[in-house]
Amino acid sequence: MFKVDTPPLQPVDWPVFAAAGVELYIKRDDLLDSVCSGNKLYKLHRHLQLANAQGATRLLSFGGAYSNHLHALAALGRRLGLSTIGIVRGERPAQLSPTLLDAERWGMQLGFISRSDYRRKHTRAFGERLRAQWGEFYRVPEGAGDVIGARGCRAMAGAIAAQLPGGAEHVCVPCGTGATLAGLASALPAGVTAHGFAVLKGGNREGEADLQDSVAALIAQLGGTAAQWRLHRGFHAGGYARFPDRLRAFMAAFEARTGILLDPVYTVKMIRGLAWLAERGAFNRGERIVAIHTGGLQGRRGFGLD
Repeated sequence: MFKVDTPPLQPVDWPVFAAAGVELYIKRDDLLDSVCSGNKLYKLHRHLQLANAQGATRLLSFGGAYSNHLHALAALGRRLGLSTIGIVRGERPAQLSPTLLDAERWGMQLGFISRSDYRRKHTRAFGERLRAQWGEFYRVPEGAGDVIGARGCRAMAGAIAAQLPGGAEHVCVPCGTGATLAGLASALPAGVTAHGFAVLKGGNREGEADLQDSVAALIAQLGGTAAQWRLHRGFHAGGYARFPDRLRAFMAAFEARTGILLDPVYTVKMIRGLAWLAERGAFNRGERIVAIHTGGLQGRRGFGLD
């Protein structure tokens, strides 16, 4: 369907980590593709394979006005000649976000529903309503955050092992649905801890299971019950898509020193969380940390960046 190349694993020079005696590398998955970057490719890969095997020509999924997932799905649909439908949380605004403008330009049909209806998107009755309105489709869950999406993320572990001789003691990702963390944790070698940094306040989306429980359930389905992993809930900066001045200042300083652009919703919160932990001695001297850049740089536009 499409090839996922191995992006660079870039060492990072940042004083906090040097002082702590640890090495930080960023897996530059933001460079996987010019549009469909980061973990979105990994999570969608197997869904697209299944849709193809079932003969589906139309894909439907869910997200907010700045959804990286819908943005990637629309781009891949256009590339592969598939119709796409995006069910968007909230009423249609007078002016679409840059994310949805891109999606619509790439041929995605947008449907806007109330937040109360959105919370019922998992119910059978709502599924029947969608089919009555849109016809037949292959349904991709929000963020491709199910076991199929998680299974696609297992490939990340192999890529790190191939690129970093001697491996790393810690591998980190920001978390929305938790599927990336689950796939990664289930495939890492023994002795390596996977860390997830929740970007949602409370750690879970409204009306859904607790993130800790969701990740544990996905890991069990993937056969990774012996996986070592931790979920960090304290670095959401006030909630999803919250970008306070202190976080903005941290991101600007990090980008100026390293030349690596971050996204305001996911990756910067993970990097700031790692820096906070390193300052407080959470890692042993001599250890290696790999932080996965999950892309989403198109979302910078919504924060007046770029």
